[in-house]
Amino acid sequence: MRIVFLCACAFALAACESYEYEEEVFLETDGSGNIRISGTHELLRVIHDVEAPSLSSMRAHFEDPALRIDSVRETSRDGRRYIHVEGRFEDFNALCRHPAFRARDCGLRQEDDRELSLFLSVPAITAERPSPVEPDDVLAFRFHFPSSVRSHNSRHDIERGNIIRWQRTAEELFGGDGLLIEARFERRSVLATTVIILGTALGIVVLTASIALYWMTRKGRRQLADERKAESV
Repeated sequence: MRIVFLCACAFALAACESYEYEEEVFLETDGSGNIRISGTHELLRVIHDVEAPSLSSMRAHFEDPALRIDSVRETSRDGRRYIHVEGRFEDFNALCRHPAFRARDCGLRQEDDRELSLFLSVPAITAERPSPVEPDDVLAFRFHFPSSVRSHNSRHDIERGNIIRWQRTAEELFGGDGLLIEARFERRSVLATTVIILGTALGIVVLTASIALYWMTRKGRRQLADERKAESV
């Protein structure tokens, strides 16, 4: 019972983990994907240079040929208002040139026939930290990679096989050293790898069954031929 209680507490704490600002990217091997941006009004204003964040102003700020906005909504937590923007992009490198991310340096590159590399440099925030933002407020960047991750520079372990998060406190990003995100991952997606493994396994099963059937048929013919010889004698 004690172990069950401790596990329940651990899951509860994980579920309660929250960020004052978060970018979550669901990336595909062809460079397309989805992005979710969530944050308090104060952090959205200083990070993306939006003078008065609102549902309409945030949609107008992020809508671009490189990013199709699917939804913009607002929530509140502990008396603070948050805006959540969700959109779809067809090219991560084009997204890097989006005006809303112009202060950053980022890209997706093909290293060889087997690997892709992603980098994202988030500069330190030079604006003064807004008074509602506490020094220990957490800002997070989370990537859902489409395949096995070969290497990364995050302080945190890989979650559920292919999810990595990079996070900093407000104190670290405001006037600090910024944040550098680096990761290398396989070009072949998890789905493609699974299909290949299943196809190979199925091929082995079919081949084994065919060999067994051939051997049994040949053995049966020999036995039948022996029986006929015995009858003729």
